[in-house]
Amino acid sequence: MAAGLAGVFDSGSLMPHGFCLLWQPELLALHVSSDVVTGLSYYSIPVALVYFVRKRRDVAFSWVFWLFAAFILACGTTHLFSVWTLWEADYAAEGMIKAVTAIVSMLTAVALWLLMPKALALPSPSQLAMANQALHREITERRQAEERYTSFFNNLAEGLFVIAVRPDGGFVLETLNPAHARATGLDPARVCGQPVQDALPADVAAAVSARYRECVAVGQPIDYEETLDLPVGQRVWHTVLVPVRDDSGRIVQLLGSGRDVTERKRLQEELVQTSKLATLGTLAAGMAHELSQPLNVIRTWADNALSRLHDGVLDNARTERVLTLVSEQTERMGRIIDHMRTFSRRDSNGAQSFDPAHSVRSAVEMVRHQFGLEDIAIVGDVQEGACTARGRPLQLEQVILNLLSNARDAIVDDRARRPAGKAGRIEVTFGVQPNAHTAVIGVTDDGGGIPPDILSRVFDPFFTTKEVGKGFGLGLSIGYGIVDAMGGRIAADNVDHGDGRRGVRVTISLPVSRPSQREVEYAHA
Repeated sequence: MAAGLAGVFDSGSLMPHGFCLLWQPELLALHVSSDVVTGLSYYSIPVALVYFVRKRRDVAFSWVFWLFAAFILACGTTHLFSVWTLWEADYAAEGMIKAVTAIVSMLTAVALWLLMPKALALPSPSQLAMANQALHREITERRQAEERYTSFFNNLAEGLFVIAVRPDGGFVLETLNPAHARATGLDPARVCGQPVQDALPADVAAAVSARYRECVAVGQPIDYEETLDLPVGQRVWHTVLVPVRDDSGRIVQLLGSGRDVTERKRLQEELVQTSKLATLGTLAAGMAHELSQPLNVIRTWADNALSRLHDGVLDNARTERVLTLVSEQTERMGRIIDHMRTFSRRDSNGAQSFDPAHSVRSAVEMVRHQFGLEDIAIVGDVQEGACTARGRPLQLEQVILNLLSNARDAIVDDRARRPAGKAGRIEVTFGVQPNAHTAVIGVTDDGGGIPPDILSRVFDPFFTTKEVGKGFGLGLSIGYGIVDAMGGRIAADNVDHGDGRRGVRVTISLPVSRPSQREVEYAHA
């Protein structure tokens, strides 16, 4: 093997290539100049390719440029070595150089064909120009949309704000529009970009953060009313929060709108108070009778005791009985007066947890005796302590009183049309649906019902089925608002009692929860 290789590289028996050209100067010059120029040119091409790749490091398939540089460099070497073999017969070395060139050429050709589909997929300059124009148009459109959004955000009269939701569950006040800044008195330059607990007073931050966590937890828009103490003072706000998700579905922002409804709430409270006093006015005659009855009893027993005292026949047992009776009757009148005073008082308290059955029973007890004098019986057993609702108990009592008053008016009017009618009957029911966490209150009369074509309008403001001067059509509308504020629903339907009597059933559904054992013990105490 070694001898064979030595024989290959032994050039002693070989003649230089110049002998083939007969050492003619012209041919030698032609071959030398051509090969030298070609070789030097080939050497310059790899230099240019390497320079280009080093300057443009973002070029695609840069390794191919290095492969082409090696291939061209090998080709240039073969040409330069051809000049050498004109005078020196080193054909073995020349063959080795050509073998290396062949290997590099083959690798380059294979790589080029394998790379061809990817190279053809590259966009052409015209395609790049079109893509660049499309991108420029998209940027322009987005910029215009952003300008429109900014203009909308800054000029809308509605207060708007954006809350960022951090991965750790914290909240950052990103921005608020000028309308919200004016309404709240907050300085955007100071609060924007700050965590909520740093941007707002501690009690306000705690209140709004609870609402933000609720919106994130449910993953749906929520709206609510809240009373906040801000730089402009204590105001009532109606707020709407809308969650915004990223591509992964995580809530990253809350878009909020806030409207100052303080004046509207004040007017609503005035309207509720006016309706409450109107209800008391309607019941005034019955209340007078309710109070006159214990007074008559006291007067009768006091006159009897005074007469016996004058006759000298008043004994201690009789005196004790008279004084006990007077004490019981005055206590009864005190309860009536206290309840009327409490009911008529302006309800300035906020929402609280209470037993809705207690409000129903209080309303029934207030009018039961009065309606009984008109031969209208209120039936039904309402058990207290079964659940708790959230709202204002006196307002719910006002709603029930208004329904009872409407039922009484319907029965009286139906009697006027049919003088031979039977005694009136109002059924009051109260039940709890455990699975739905809902309390259902029903008030059903036998006053003839409401025409079906107007039944759907009974909760509209200023709509009434009574004669002119007997109602303003606000009672049911106000009741609807009170129940809605408690998160409940109210509906009216005609019912057929099956014995020729017809009437209306008004159903109130309220969200409730079961009271804890401690609350039950406290209520019993």
